[in-house]
Amino acid sequence: MRAITQEELCHERLGEAFEQALSEYDTRRRIEVLVDTFLTDEMVTGKETLEVGCGLGYFSQRLQDRGARLIACDVGPSLVQRTRERVGCRAVEADALDLERQFGSERFDLVLSSECIEHTPSPARALRQMAAVLKPGGYLAVSTPNILWSPVVKLATALRLRPFDGHERFSSWAGIRRVLREAGVDVVREEGLHLFPFQLPLHRLSSWCDRRLQALRPLMINLCVLGRKREP
Repeated sequence: MRAITQEELCHERLGEAFEQALSEYDTRRRIEVLVDTFLTDEMVTGKETLEVGCGLGYFSQRLQDRGARLIACDVGPSLVQRTRERVGCRAVEADALDLERQFGSERFDLVLSSECIEHTPSPARALRQMAAVLKPGGYLAVSTPNILWSPVVKLATALRLRPFDGHERFSSWAGIRRVLREAGVDVVREEGLHLFPFQLPLHRLSSWCDRRLQALRPLMINLCVLGRKREP
């Protein structure tokens, strides 16, 4: 069993400051895309679902409200407890890089993970593990920051404009597609979020850009991908 590092427990160490640091707008937009837009009722209702990196339980709540048979997991014990209390679902501690050992192969109809893989030592391995616990024909919905924005985020961290001090290993569209393809998952839908930083008080314009300017998604801050695991 792999030892979890302090860098991976960044959000756990933040405690109450984690929730204060979150953007309500950004969280809501990611829920709208990954859960409400990407997933039909047929893909969610009654389906065995794993959320990886549940954090404070916002995505877990929406998944359960839509009828998923949900297990939420995170490396942080207090985050797991917060999700359990918020949602009332089964919530457990788990390592995103070792999901197959804990949950078994090809167990879930749906796996969802938002802004988690970049906080691990290996985003590619985390994606491969999500694919491993997914049944053939099952769906994987994932979001992560765009590597193009990594210098901006690193500068903001260095200037102490944000409290995070853990791993932040951002990904590219091409990298996500390649890892998923090699793991047997075909990308069926992509959307970008936030053409400019969501901290700016221009949320109506930002949402308009998300809806109308998807041709510019290679430049957007968040990569949102829906994949389907290939049948034998």
